[in-house]
Amino acid sequence: MSDTQNIRNLTHSLTNVHEELNVEQLELYQAFITKSLEFRKAEEALLSAMDLEDGGDQKTSETLRIIRRVLDDPSYRLSGSECVVLACLYKELEGEEYVETKRINIYLHSYDRKPANTTKIVDHLEKKDLIKTNSHGLHSHKTYRLTKEGQNNAWSIIDRISANGDNGKLSVMK
Repeated sequence: MSDTQNIRNLTHSLTNVHEELNVEQLELYQAFITKSLEFRKAEEALLSAMDLEDGGDQKTSETLRIIRRVLDDPSYRLSGSECVVLACLYKELEGEEYVETKRINIYLHSYDRKPANTTKIVDHLEKKDLIKTNSHGLHSHKTYRLTKEGQNNAWSIIDRISANGDNGKLSVMK
């Protein structure tokens, strides 16, 4: 029997249950359905919370590994903007609310990925609404964070790299 047929039979049985049961039985059946529904919702909420707690950490650590692997592999040809966006996402996933140019420079330099001028890249990304700057000191290192669009862009880079595996070493920022 197909799933469609099973659903039709179940629907037919449920719509006709009122004809087969007396009032007391219907009330008990209604209480049973209500408790079953409450149990199912509580079960799904618990499983979802457990997934977020366990799976969230696991997904975060996997994403951090992917970013480190990509930055460490020179065959991934990333633009300076892509490097900065990935570094910002990395720091954000580690729990930093705002990052500064100096820290991003040090982080990217540790992978031999330091762009020529991170400050100019940050200014360019800010104009594209990918980064929101917190301070605008003329000669100081800026603090900034990814906007929602910037986060989406970083995840897009990761998705493209993950989808292509080791076949697609070229990533182009949109």
